[in-house]
Amino acid sequence: MTLTRRALLQLAGLATLPALVHADEATVTRWTDALLQRALQDPPRFFTADERALVRTIADGILPRTDTPGALDVGVPAFVEIIAGEWMEAKDRDEFRAGLAALDQRTLALYGARWPDLDPVQRDGELQWGENGFDGTTPAKRAYRRLKGLVLHGYLTSETVRRDVLKVTYIHETFRGSVPVKAAPTPTRPMGGMSHA
Repeated sequence: MTLTRRALLQLAGLATLPALVHADEATVTRWTDALLQRALQDPPRFFTADERALVRTIADGILPRTDTPGALDVGVPAFVEIIAGEWMEAKDRDEFRAGLAALDQRTLALYGARWPDLDPVQRDGELQWGENGFDGTTPAKRAYRRLKGLVLHGYLTSETVRRDVLKVTYIHETFRGSVPVKAAPTPTRPMGGMSHA
């Protein structure tokens, strides 16, 4: 049996979304929507030009446009930049940026070119390297794994993908504490028909 990309994304979405929004689906969904909308309307300015190009290239390699939108179509690189610039702890942010630099250093050493300048075969080879065998001591591999997680999170929780690809609909219910509640009717006789006098 061959899985189409859409079917694979649906499975990934069904497996991933509950874990991402376990505590409060509506709140996390609104939070992600707000970040993605902001990313599309007001691109962040945290990454350097080289970092931004690297993140865009890898995000596009992980989730390119096919018969469904790709990572670039739904603003995932800008989403990643907002998370890195505004939500990561300083230590994690520094480690992530060092890892992104290590990814570029790796391709410079292997091919004499940075990630965005690799040809399609070289890019596919680097994506395969990123997917194979996790080595926690390699900054480049740690950065790739973290970047991939952010790319998938931004993509799978984007409104466009939830609605048009995964076909997931969230009903955002809000608490309204001012709604009147009818009091329970007062019994006219003791319960059970027995007198407690």
